[in-house]
Amino acid sequence: MQRVGPLSELPGLLREFGVRPSTVFRHVGLAADALADRDARVSYADGAALLSACVQTTGCRHFGLLAGSRWRLEHVGLPGEITGSCATVGEALETFTTYQWLNSSGGVAFLGREGGTTSLGYAIFELGLNAGIDQIYDMTMAIGVRMIRELTGKPGWSPAQLAISRTRPDDVAPYRRFFAAPIQFDAEASALHFPSTFEATRVPSGDDTRRRVLEAKLLAGGREAMLPKLHRMIRVAMIFGLTSGDEVASAMALTRRTFNRRLAEYGTTFQDALRTVRFDVAQQLLRETTLSIGDIAGALGYAEPSAFVRAFRHWTRTTPGAWRELATIRAPR
Repeated sequence: MQRVGPLSELPGLLREFGVRPSTVFRHVGLAADALADRDARVSYADGAALLSACVQTTGCRHFGLLAGSRWRLEHVGLPGEITGSCATVGEALETFTTYQWLNSSGGVAFLGREGGTTSLGYAIFELGLNAGIDQIYDMTMAIGVRMIRELTGKPGWSPAQLAISRTRPDDVAPYRRFFAAPIQFDAEASALHFPSTFEATRVPSGDDTRRRVLEAKLLAGGREAMLPKLHRMIRVAMIFGLTSGDEVASAMALTRRTFNRRLAEYGTTFQDALRTVRFDVAQQLLRETTLSIGDIAGALGYAEPSAFVRAFRHWTRTTPGAWRELATIRAPR
């Protein structure tokens, strides 16, 4: 499920294009007032289909970018309040990525640091999604920039570089205007990159006492279910080149024995979950980017492209190249 949050801006955007929101909502099977309450929930697939329908109806190929550019911390409720009460940008981003799962069961925000560069990214792990992926990545990358601009009170802030896991759009001008940074399309993962020293920037609204109170309130709400958490952790681990059960179990603060026992209770194993996530991400990268088969194999954690091709044949009875060609023909644009 997906908290309505940033999607609540879609009706206003549609009206600006002269489109009646109810018409688009009905097209994807949503009630006319489905986005009226920011705290309401819609399925992740419905949210993706809605973004895709907005593009088709308005003819605006960067509709997701426009939606993300209107995002505010208040759109994510309590996690947003906690993020805004942190002392520094680094603390705020740590907090946001820690609690973001409360707002979405189909995509994960992640934070990485390497060689003096911080990466704030987003990856989809919703299974079976085949429409609106490009718009989701456009929207979430814009959200990342909007969040940092709001946290710092710097409306002109831009990342040093931006990567988006989608094909290069015909018109890149809207992206260049909003992000004001070098953009890499057809990337293995979607993320904003900026100097890690920027994490020390103070957040004007920081209030440690308020943060502790809000976190206590949030933690009282319960924990994330095991399987969604596992899929989320595998997706992030894959981005950082980690695909072993021991590594994922450690990231979930579990011993391997406890990890295996918990999965057995759900009737699955780590290898089953890894195969499921790999297959879904393979489809996303084949359909949404022009990355080579070798690059996709590497992104999925395979040592050799041939191992990926064999696995893909087992999943689909066809090759990745043949699957991509057919998916491209069928893809709604």
